[in-house]
Amino acid sequence: RLARLARQLRQILPRQLRQQLPRQLKLRQRLQLRRQRRQQRLRQPPLQQPQVTSAPCPTGYVRTSSGACVNLLIDFNNCGSIGYVCSSTYTSCSNGACSGAPAVQLVGGVTISGWGGSTSVDDAYVLLNPIPFSITLYGYTTSSASVQSNGCVCLAGCSSAYSNTALPSSSFSGATAFGYWDDLYIYSGTSQSVYYGTTGTYPNRNLVFEFYTAHFSQPTLYYHFQIVFYEASPNIVRYLYYQASDGGTSATIGVQSTGSGPSMTYSVNAASVPAGSSTTSTATLTLTFNTGTGTYTSSG
Repeated sequence: RLARLARQLRQILPRQLRQQLPRQLKLRQRLQLRRQRRQQRLRQPPLQQPQVTSAPCPTGYVRTSSGACVNLLIDFNNCGSIGYVCSSTYTSCSNGACSGAPAVQLVGGVTISGWGGSTSVDDAYVLLNPIPFSITLYGYTTSSASVQSNGCVCLAGCSSAYSNTALPSSSFSGATAFGYWDDLYIYSGTSQSVYYGTTGTYPNRNLVFEFYTAHFSQPTLYYHFQIVFYEASPNIVRYLYYQASDGGTSATIGVQSTGSGPSMTYSVNAASVPAGSSTTSTATLTLTFNTGTGTYTSSG
């Protein structure tokens, strides 16, 4: 019957219309297929947009609305709270309050963990492993270093010794930079600490250790100096001094390879460093030791 009906339709319908029917059927099929695909897309869950997150700020820092990490304890423009700027009558932000104490020079530096703030530090050293790049003294290269609270940075064989001596010193068995070896002290309730960080860009970065301390049992004697290592210049270490209240009369300044030498000495128990002040913003003395050649220079 169906075949007969089809033959009858072919006889009745014009030839042009018979040719259009398959095309219309194909068009309807395409439209139906598009609707089905559209419905499938609507039923699918929306694509999750990737979340953009910022790297966490270092310990002791908070993030501002602009995304910058600031230290509310020492940031002159964010002293105690974000956006609070100390007036020009002050020289620094110390422990979250505007102060006349020396200002930290290193921008973006972080403190040695546990040193400063609510904790006093006396005769201690901390191993930093790893440090941002390897450093070298007297041909000895290391990717870690110990920071000693009494004004030294040890590449190996560190000590908490506070009583300074002439160099070489058997108290320190490895390569050591004696920026200002004295009986220094970090008082709680201040921003005193040892800050460290890098400046510059690879392969010409500088690793800076900034000491901001006082003297044991003499909290009004300030010591503010930097010990700097250079990525592009191994075997060289530089000391920059901003304030040394007693000028070095009880300190040893120099560098040594081992406890038995070789070593270089700038001064021992001598007033050889300008006293400086809390307002000093440029180094009053710069010492550069080249342990590769066994020579040093001074300027300032």
